[in-house]
Amino acid sequence: MPLAEAARQEGYSHILRIAEEWSSGINRFERRGESLLGAHDQGLLIAVGGMTLEPSRGDWLRMRRFYVSRQYRGGGIGRRLAEYLLEHARSFTPVVTVHAGSDDATSFWQAMGFLPLTGETYTHTLRLT
Repeated sequence: MPLAEAARQEGYSHILRIAEEWSSGINRFERRGESLLGAHDQGLLIAVGGMTLEPSRGDWLRMRRFYVSRQYRGGGIGRRLAEYLLEHARSFTPVVTVHAGSDDATSFWQAMGFLPLTGETYTHTLRLT
């Protein structure tokens, strides 16, 4: 089952938005510091994670569009995607934000070192310096 459909069945529409925004040119993850990663297993896309500019702070970056297929959760794929993106971000920003949309996401981001800090468009921040 394609990743976007699996996410949709769990109530998440953000994976489909990646394809729509990419196709329309709204977001191609190509601005300063931005990146989009995917993880594959035998040619099948099983996880994605991205980094974009933080809408409320132009000097910060934001983790977004994270999703790992249910059957691959708990195996460290999400952590590896996040670690790679955070290492990439160190060259561009002192702070990374994330909007944790669920209890599971909150637990994941806090385990990654993000601290709760409510802002305009985010729920957690991580200082990289």
